Amino acid sequence: FGSRFVQLLFAVATMRVGESLAACLVGLTLHGCSHSDPVVSGDGYTCAKNATSLFASAPPRSVPLFKKPRGFEQIRQTLNSRAMRTQSMLATGAEPTKIAIKDYQDAQYFGEITIGTPGQKEVVIFDTGSSNLWVPVGQSQLDSGKNVYQDDQSSSYTKNGTLFQIEYGSGPVSGYFSEDTVTMGDYSLDNFVFAEVDNTGGLGQVYSQGKFDGILGMAWSSISIGGVPAPMEALVASQQLPESIFSFYLAEEGGELVVGGTNPSHFTGDPWCVPLTSETYWQVDLGDIKVNGRSLGSKIQRSAIVDSGTSLLAGPTEDINKIALALGASVDAGMWILSCSKLDGASVAFNLGGKEFSINGRELAIVEQQGTCVLGLRQMDSPTGPQWILGDVFMRKFYVTFDWGERRVSVALAQKGEAVATVVV
Repeated sequence: FGSRFVQLLFAVATMRVGESLAACLVGLTLHGCSHSDPVVSGDGYTCAKNATSLFASAPPRSVPLFKKPRGFEQIRQTLNSRAMRTQSMLATGAEPTKIAIKDYQDAQYFGEITIGTPGQKEVVIFDTGSSNLWVPVGQSQLDSGKNVYQDDQSSSYTKNGTLFQIEYGSGPVSGYFSEDTVTMGDYSLDNFVFAEVDNTGGLGQVYSQGKFDGILGMAWSSISIGGVPAPMEALVASQQLPESIFSFYLAEEGGELVVGGTNPSHFTGDPWCVPLTSETYWQVDLGDIKVNGRSLGSKIQRSAIVDSGTSLLAGPTEDINKIALALGASVDAGMWILSCSKLDGASVAFNLGGKEFSINGRELAIVEQQGTCVLGLRQMDSPTGPQWILGDVFMRKFYVTFDWGERRVSVALAQKGEAVATVVV
């Protein structure tokens, strides 16, 4: 497992996870480590019994998502109002929009948006662990094959010029804010504040070898760099959405992001709603963790962030070590490896809101080579207490709806089927 791909994968994971912790410590984000007070906490509940409208939206139109290798998660931003849908919104006949998602080696899931008038295509990571939109600018990025935004080619561009900078585990990404029309699927945001980035050096090979141009954060405005409105907040405020929600379906063949609704064909059973504990990331209480049906035994209070921009499962060193050793794994070059046969019949279950969500052993493996598997686990010790990131390893197994209006996430077993079309707008 000394291959360049595997090494890059975990280098990216380190950067992504490191950013969530290091961003606070280095003090280079405008919001630092501050977190808003808990919103609510407590047990989850079956969504269908408590919020029938959540899964009764009009037939969605989607934004295709495409997937990139699992190593991208490392670039999650700052580990980075209340909005209710209105009768007038429904009266307009608004419908959800679907964005097709492409997958690159289970490490990066990305889709297309446009910026400007006429629209300029940008391929972005839809990241529930950050809250800003940034895209590349400059000749060097154009020469490297990226879709570069050119403000002088847009009639709707407005200069802003305020400095933009994000600190990742491996270094900074910086540029300046601008305003223009941003279009996601069928929805457009006029005069939206985003960042033109002319320095992506902090992302290193994760960016230069990645299949994406920029990042579109879908977390809360409280962790937005520069205090600008997050894309989802702006969409809700625009009253274009039939519901103040968005939903992810991630699969090996790609996936789908539905903005303003859900796609029932991609999940089975009643979704389980879990209230948020913070309007920063999509953060919830995490109860017991079981390996092969046995509790880790710790009584500490944990939290978890559901993060589409992180490829792996990341958690406290103590938890990760217990899980990996219980599965029979050992460390090699910073990776947990084991014979793939040991994963047969194995499982790891996370308790969210009083309900267990189990991932089987084979689903935990992110790389399999000649009978040896690499687990999608990474240590992450947060200064704010025991915290987990439930990244793409979790989201490939479960269909997750992020409910902005009700301040909660809902989780259902993903229904795997035929490959999602790459263009479904």
